[in-house]
Amino acid sequence: MQRGIEAQGIPTTLITLDVEQSSLMRPPRAIHPKGFEFGHSLGKPNDKQTQMKVLQAALLELPERQEPGNIHETNFPSY
Repeated sequence: MQRGIEAQGIPTTLITLDVEQSSLMRPPRAIHPKGFEFGHSLGKPNDKQTQMKVLQAALLELPERQEPGNIHETNFPSY
């Protein structure tokens, strides 16, 4: 789906917890919130502060052109 959206000229960023599987798909842009549990891609439930930080980190990737499959590991100490 991400490639189809990108083909229309709309940049996307994947937020992934499974780096191995995601890197096989070679997404155009991706971040990996280090240490997050599966099901908590944006952070723990009701943790609006961390969720906003993850979304902001993902949005900051949009203007960057990256090598497909390069996943940036990011730390969020508040998680």
